[in-house]
Amino acid sequence: MRIPTVVIKMSLTLLCCTIFLPTILVSANQDIKNELDTYIESYLEEYQVPGASIAIIQNNKVFYSKSWGVTGELEKQVTTKTPFTIGSISKSFTGLAIMRLVDEGIIKLGDPVQKHMPWFTIKDTEEAAQITIKHLLTQSSGFSTYTGLSISDKESTDIEAIKNNVTSLSNVNLTALPGEKHQYSNANFLILGALIEEVTNQTYAEYMEQNIFIPLRMQNAAADYESAYEKGYLSGYQSWFSIPRKSAVTYDNGGAPYGYITASVEDIVQFIKLLSRKDFENFLSEDSFNHYLTPHIQTGENRYYGLGIRISHPNSSNTMFWHSGSTPDSHAEMFYMPKTDWGGVILTNKNNHLEEEGLYYLKMGIINILNGDEPVDLPENTPSIQFIVFGFICLLFGLFIYLLLRLKSKKIYKRELWTFIGILGLILSIFLTPLFIYFVQAPWHTIQMFSPDLAILTVIASTFLAVNSLLAIKISLKKMM
Repeated sequence: MRIPTVVIKMSLTLLCCTIFLPTILVSANQDIKNELDTYIESYLEEYQVPGASIAIIQNNKVFYSKSWGVTGELEKQVTTKTPFTIGSISKSFTGLAIMRLVDEGIIKLGDPVQKHMPWFTIKDTEEAAQITIKHLLTQSSGFSTYTGLSISDKESTDIEAIKNNVTSLSNVNLTALPGEKHQYSNANFLILGALIEEVTNQTYAEYMEQNIFIPLRMQNAAADYESAYEKGYLSGYQSWFSIPRKSAVTYDNGGAPYGYITASVEDIVQFIKLLSRKDFENFLSEDSFNHYLTPHIQTGENRYYGLGIRISHPNSSNTMFWHSGSTPDSHAEMFYMPKTDWGGVILTNKNNHLEEEGLYYLKMGIINILNGDEPVDLPENTPSIQFIVFGFICLLFGLFIYLLLRLKSKKIYKRELWTFIGILGLILSIFLTPLFIYFVQAPWHTIQMFSPDLAILTVIASTFLAVNSLLAIKISLKKMM
């Protein structure tokens, strides 16, 4: 019996695929990894990042994992187990903790905060009574971004720091009614941290260790100063004119619920596995997990906020769950895309607010590479704003020399003109810093921590303005002597 030619051809094709397809796939994967190496290293070089760690997973397996550089005073080598502060990705874990308490029946999302924390209040006691747990999780309680920053980054090592920070809100006014609109604020998650402590009779760090980190096998994660350093955390670097300088900012116990959880890329990979629903099936009930990832409130075009996690393009083929995070000396990105099953985490140990968009572009470029597209061009890391302010200071210095020469001169000058110049300059010197604070909508201590170079330049500019103004006034008075 003769075997048909078509059957022979199909059999040979199948045999070739069986033999050569794994080799082709390995080669293709290696090409992607090589492209990732080149792209990531170009970012690290352009932004002068001292240390970084990145991991990418698909189908619940690590596809790419690599670390670069050093961290801390001792310049310890970074590995995939090195903990970094993960910034606002901490909010995603605080949200998880709240949903665990919901599953246990200890709290309900619709509960007013005061039901569990009778001592919690703000300036308007009626508005305080209206704030619910869900309002806090969706960032719609009415607390402004500015209010959240005003009680953030206090560098406290006190175990009562979270409660103390929340207590300091008692004289604060809301900028919107509870539930009225989304306003991203650290204050919301500080209150949730205090709520966890209140209903569990544990510190926030203890609860997170026992109910989040251990169940998710996050071995390097911590949520307080002592535990973080015991598990290998070392402070990172602040950026001055794009150049890394060892951080002058220390860990903040009071900031753990919104931004100071420490974790390694291996730890965040565990969280991404949870998001993929391929592991930790019993961690949350299906109803709670669905609620956690539901786009509850819109924050921009095709962007929403869940219960501590961001969601882009929900209910489409481009759905992505993600969160970014930054502290004064670290910057992080985390993402998971259900359709392609790609997930990733980027941890870096250098930050300046003016450089933060670079890591967002790196994340989007990595996603493009994984999807077979061209990576986005990374923006150049040129401290343009700092150079502009520095140029202004140089002009002020030149004016200072000119005024000194005028002061020593015996020539007669227009008294009214120099009086006007002096008074105008003095007013500008007084209001320069407040205007800067108003423009960026952040407290001065936040500006000092997240853009220390720009902060010191602003102080120098204000000082030169004041000195030059006083010299101008002295010149105007000189004619009268």
